[in-house]
Amino acid sequence: MINRIILDLSKKNNSLNEIIRLRQGENNSTEIQATVTANNQVYDLGGSAVELHMKKPDYEVYVEKATINNNEIICKLTSDAVKFAGKATAYFQITNKNSVVTTEDFKLDILPALNPVKKKDPNEPQPIDLQILK
Repeated sequence: MINRIILDLSKKNNSLNEIIRLRQGENNSTEIQATVTANNQVYDLGGSAVELHMKKPDYEVYVEKATINNNEIICKLTSDAVKFAGKATAYFQITNKNSVVTTEDFKLDILPALNPVKKKDPNEPQPIDLQILK
């Protein structure tokens, strides 16, 4: 699933993007395509390196390299990024030889996965692990 967002370096427009929703445990299924602006103009990403910085629902900071294609940031979220269900906040850090800048924040909602509990007895009914729904 591709999620297109516009992120501003002035950090003034962070309510314009929809929350990105995905499921706990998904791997490389959610792609973020971000256009970066500065002063209402598309920001030139040429010669830059980009990283996703995300505070996960367990408050751990996750950093992932992103790529640039046609002046857009492309980032696929791995299973490490969505290991825990809950709300997450992220931004992109853009580094080139002259500067390091960051975008405004965007929000992610990681929905809980319903993982079956392993049975001790093969004839035992299969319960659903509802611990993650708390």
